[in-house]
Amino acid sequence: MASRKSPWWLLMWLVFMHSALLQTTAEKSPGAYFLPEFALSPQGSFLEDTTGEQFLTYRYDDQTSRNTRSDEEKDSNWDAWGDWSDCSRTCGGGASYSLRRCLTGRNCEGQNIRYKTCSNHDCPPDAEDFRAQQCSAYNDVQYQGRYYEWLPQYNDPAAPCALRCQARGQNLVVELAPKVLDGTRCTADSLDMCISGICQAVGCDRQLGSNAKEDNCGVCAGDGATCRLVRGQSKSHVSPEKREENVIAVPLGSRSVRITVKGPAHLFIESKTLQGSKGEHSFNSPGVFVVENTTVEFQKGSERQTFKIPGPLMADFIFKTRYTVAKDSVVQFFFYQPISHQWRQTDFFPCTVTCGGGYQLNSAECVDIRLKRVVPDHYCHYYPENVKPKPKLKECSMDPCPSSDGFKEIMPYDHFQPLPRWEHNPWTACSVSCGGGIQRRTFVCVEESMHGEILQVEEWKCMYAPKPKVMQTCNLFDCPKWIAMEWSQCTVTCGRGLRYRVVLCINHRGQHVGGCNPQLKLHIKEECIIPIPCYKPKEKSPVEAKLPWLKQAQELEETRIATEEPTFVPEPWSACSATCGPGVQVREVKCRVLLTFTQTETELPEEECEGPRLPTERPCLLQPCDESPAVRELAASLQEQDSETTYDWEYAGFTPCTATCLGGHQEAIAVCLHLQTQQTVNDTLCDMVHRPPAMSQACNTEPCPPRWHMGSWGPCSATCGVGIQTREVYCLHPGESPSPPEECRDEKPHALQACNQFDCPPSWHIEEWQQCSRTCGGGTQNRRVTCRQLLTDGSFLNLSEELCQGPKASSRKSCARTDCPPHWTVGDWSKCSVSCGVGTQRRQQMCQKLTAKGRRVPLSETLCRHLSGPPLVRSCQMPVCGKMKPEMKARVREQGPQILGVQRVYIQTREEKRINLTVGSRAYLLPNTSVIIKCPVRRFQKSRIQWEKDGRCLQNSKRLGFTKSGSLKIHSLAALDIVNSRIGNTVYITRRTEVINILCELVSPSEATYTWTKDGALLQPSEKVILDGMGKMQIRKPTKKDQGIYGCAVANHLGSDVESSSVLYAEAPVILSVGRNITRPERGHLSIVIGSFVEAPLQANVTIQCPVKGVPQPNVTWLKKGGSLSDNISLLFNGSLLLQNLSLENEGTYVCTATNALGKAMATSVLHLLETFWELGNWTHCSATCGHLGAQVQRPQCLMANGQEVSEAFCDQLRKPQAAFQPCNIQDCPPRWLTGAWSECSVSCGEGFRSRQVTCKRTRANGTVQALPPRVCILRDRPLGRRPCSSHPCVQGLFEQGNQCPGRCLGRIVRMQQHHIICQHPNSSESGCDDTKRPIVQKNCLLGACDACWRAGPWKPCTTACGRGFQSRKVDCVHPGSCKPVTKTRCAPGKKPASWQHCLGPSCDRDCTDTTHYCTFVKHLHLCSLDRYKRRCCQSCQEG
Repeated sequence: MASRKSPWWLLMWLVFMHSALLQTTAEKSPGAYFLPEFALSPQGSFLEDTTGEQFLTYRYDDQTSRNTRSDEEKDSNWDAWGDWSDCSRTCGGGASYSLRRCLTGRNCEGQNIRYKTCSNHDCPPDAEDFRAQQCSAYNDVQYQGRYYEWLPQYNDPAAPCALRCQARGQNLVVELAPKVLDGTRCTADSLDMCISGICQAVGCDRQLGSNAKEDNCGVCAGDGATCRLVRGQSKSHVSPEKREENVIAVPLGSRSVRITVKGPAHLFIESKTLQGSKGEHSFNSPGVFVVENTTVEFQKGSERQTFKIPGPLMADFIFKTRYTVAKDSVVQFFFYQPISHQWRQTDFFPCTVTCGGGYQLNSAECVDIRLKRVVPDHYCHYYPENVKPKPKLKECSMDPCPSSDGFKEIMPYDHFQPLPRWEHNPWTACSVSCGGGIQRRTFVCVEESMHGEILQVEEWKCMYAPKPKVMQTCNLFDCPKWIAMEWSQCTVTCGRGLRYRVVLCINHRGQHVGGCNPQLKLHIKEECIIPIPCYKPKEKSPVEAKLPWLKQAQELEETRIATEEPTFVPEPWSACSATCGPGVQVREVKCRVLLTFTQTETELPEEECEGPRLPTERPCLLQPCDESPAVRELAASLQEQDSETTYDWEYAGFTPCTATCLGGHQEAIAVCLHLQTQQTVNDTLCDMVHRPPAMSQACNTEPCPPRWHMGSWGPCSATCGVGIQTREVYCLHPGESPSPPEECRDEKPHALQACNQFDCPPSWHIEEWQQCSRTCGGGTQNRRVTCRQLLTDGSFLNLSEELCQGPKASSRKSCARTDCPPHWTVGDWSKCSVSCGVGTQRRQQMCQKLTAKGRRVPLSETLCRHLSGPPLVRSCQMPVCGKMKPEMKARVREQGPQILGVQRVYIQTREEKRINLTVGSRAYLLPNTSVIIKCPVRRFQKSRIQWEKDGRCLQNSKRLGFTKSGSLKIHSLAALDIVNSRIGNTVYITRRTEVINILCELVSPSEATYTWTKDGALLQPSEKVILDGMGKMQIRKPTKKDQGIYGCAVANHLGSDVESSSVLYAEAPVILSVGRNITRPERGHLSIVIGSFVEAPLQANVTIQCPVKGVPQPNVTWLKKGGSLSDNISLLFNGSLLLQNLSLENEGTYVCTATNALGKAMATSVLHLLETFWELGNWTHCSATCGHLGAQVQRPQCLMANGQEVSEAFCDQLRKPQAAFQPCNIQDCPPRWLTGAWSECSVSCGEGFRSRQVTCKRTRANGTVQALPPRVCILRDRPLGRRPCSSHPCVQGLFEQGNQCPGRCLGRIVRMQQHHIICQHPNSSESGCDDTKRPIVQKNCLLGACDACWRAGPWKPCTTACGRGFQSRKVDCVHPGSCKPVTKTRCAPGKKPASWQHCLGPSCDRDCTDTTHYCTFVKHLHLCSLDRYKRRCCQSCQEG
């Protein structure tokens, strides 16, 4: 027992001797008790380590503390780990250890001690630093004969785990201990701790050896998603009236704050804690300060001040600047702001049913993380990182209903009550008919009951499914435009005339339609001038002077032209068929008609023309041929004389060139000239013998220019009216190669022409459906169906419906076939309660539902209790009591006077001398204001207008007066005149409102009891609230605390009634803007709050929210500076602005304006579009290191202006450049070993081998493969050409229960049921199996089918060195036990493996190479003369 106790007193002695000082200190201060490092060990004895290694040998006396050894420890020589020791510290992070022993002495690998962190919670704020405690423990120990007060020395890089302390007030630094206690921090600003005198890494998760770090948000191992970076700068503009300015508000919890001001402005902090306390903190000298439990470092220079705060901030800091001189300053800010508002999913709503199977949903609410309370949703929308979770849906109340008839119990859940769904109304008509417009539709959430009824329910029930879009673009095609056809020919052949053309309205499909602007239509008629005179020239000589045979009677015919009626129109006569004597002239006569609209002629069949056909032949006589001999001699002699002296042949030019380009030819023209007059005469006057020879020349030898080529006309687009035919027109070179259109010099032929130009028959014209008349409860949709006729000019002619054939399409249909939600309906107003003066009228309200069939069904009032109903009481104005003459009363009853009142609300916010109002309005005015209230009337004398106040007639006084036009004048309005309101109206108050009077009057005065409430609680009279008991309540000097709903309950012996009024505190509009810089390169939907600067890509969608507050609710309007809102911008129901499919025209500044009666507020956001472009990136790595296949690619990248690469989808609108390719590493490869495929195993059972072909080859830069001798390749790198292989053992039989006979044994297969029989391997002690000792089995393979197998050997080399050949192998039938060949009849012939196959060698069209490694022997044996060896060893034979 003594030996077992010795470790305890030995341990205590070591502790006392080594740390007597600590024991003494611990006794004096029970709260600071320390142990040296080794005192943390459990009971046991330590042996001195004489090896010099850091190895601790330990002898355990208590074996009960051992843990079970793990498998790893069992494989090694270590015992199990012991229990963990107590923690070295109670807080702030300490260390604990565990030990194990080596079971074989000193032959164990690894450490026998392990550590872990513990007590990782923070110490109390008043706790002393752990290193400082260890230094102060030496205060009572003399050092060099003196006592010192020791302070810790931190952050010693040379020895971070040594206890170095400094004497207070002196430069004396002493190492009091070589090691600090386990768990002491290595440095003051790190979690790393000292263990056994060595600094060990500790992560932010407080785990030893961990690399976990805090992210920018302060979250350990976080991803930075709980905060957002805020950075930017603001430039201040100093003005005399502005001495201080807010720069930036940094909320509680922010980190890494850096605020810098450049300039003379002084930077200071205004703090605000969560408890509401405020403070101002200004620093004149640099240093480190503590503000609201937050460490703040202040740096100051001549023109620069900086705040550095590592954070987190323990309060809201507002950084402000104070100006001392009139000079601008710039403030730069940078910090990580925590996302203080996040979405939180709510509990599930109640189940839709109590039994029989229903569903329930949940929602999401916005929570302020700091205050732990729910706030409006728009606070969570400030952060784009916050995405509102979608509602979840689950089944509920699945138990059958007690009174169920069993129907629900047998139906699957899909046939239970269907889920709510979005039901939409039809799209509205497009805002424009072409050019791109917008159409909208409305959605309601509906639910189908078990009886098949469709009911409208609350929207939250459908929020589990995405709400379909409510707006879309429409009619994106181009609008129709006017297209002009070719001009017709001029209506005259000489002088001035007209020409016409067809101008059609063509849509984007090339069809002739209406819809073009008539004012922009091109003109269809214009004047034309033919440069030919319209008079006949006079004869130069008398007719009698002509030769007799040239005279001819010319028959003058009236020229015929085509008319609107089919008419025969002749062509000109041809020349006479004979030059002398009688001949014939011919012409064509065609039936033609003039089309009035186009002013063009067209040819018709002959049977369409009426009347006699004009002649097509007539006789002619140019000159007589039968002359007397004397005359002939005279004429011949005259002709001969004339030919000698008067006429001669001359060239008069050339005929037109036979080709316009590429070389043609032209003939010379020889004419007979009168030499004296140089006039051309008949060729008969010149001697034919002397006619000049024919002569030709080349012409137009230049290349042909491009010309227009036209395709054939396509089909007509319309069968009537006016259709369009199109054709392809393109500019081509003579070689049929395309050319730019500008190179074709001639005018481009038309690609369009009109066709089928006649009026269409009448037909039905059907327009689009209009919007449904209701959103629920069964509405109707209408459309116009008219009988119209399309005319040839593109216009429509409305006709009577009897002229259209076929049935008329329906012009009305039902829609919105869903039940409406419950709602209040009211009856007619009752008669006025008085016959003269001012009275009241009442009406009744009822809770109803409009069904899908349009029937109104009364419901319980509890279903409408949550809805705000219409007013049920109103005042009525009757004739003035006792003031009107009888005849005037009769006239009033006959004509009825009318007061033109105006229902408006006016709230006075600033002092004014006089205000003009109109009767019927409500006004909230300031005291001492003069008011003129006008009373415009019809059919009544204005001088007889009388005014009342609270039922009493008003008289002239110092403060009251009446004008000639009947207006009421109130001088210096008193407080009691300001707010008088009847119950049921809303009352607005301001900070200057003095008194509120709310009147609760009865229709018929009687005794009654009045009870007033506020927000449902009984209202008690006080000095502030006065109740007169007669239906009047007065609130004096109202404040915001007096807001609420005031109710008046009236009861008498006939019944009771309740009415209420809301009292609200009027507030000017305020826009909750957020100033942030947002850049989102990804295309999609981006939602921001007004006040931000936004950078978004093209084709993205952006929603700009404009959250406002104010009473009454402000009205939100939008505008864009310097322009109007584009068509792709729409205003959402919540006042936000939606910009869809952004384009460059959407860039600019958008202004949100909120307005109510107290004023207006404005805020702006700037939208900038990110422009993208294509650019080729860097070259890729080469695809090969040698050979001919190496290539590099330079792929195009889509970049933003700042050089950031984005998705290629952002550059879709740009033309993508082609990727660049270039060859690389085109060089001969070094020789290398190439291997073929492994052959099959040489045996089908037992041990065999596989082989493959191994050759030395080199790939050249030109792509050819050269076979090389084996010595060229590195022999030590040569791959194996043969390797062993093994299949299953060769056995006589392998039968298991329920299995077939072995697959290697061929023959009929029989299942074995019971025995497991195996024959040993051939290499065992027995060489085979004795069949006589084989056990009997129930079922066996028939006829010994399982006693032989086919065995295939390796394939031999291919028979050819190149090209296609064949190879063979040996196939034997072997015994499965001994693997010895047996007769082939014992193996199944049909299962024999193939013994030969085709093979394909390298291409024969290659360089001269060696294809076998035996070429050295072929050359040595002089076998190159044989063709077979010469082919296999081509290279070696050539070298020889």
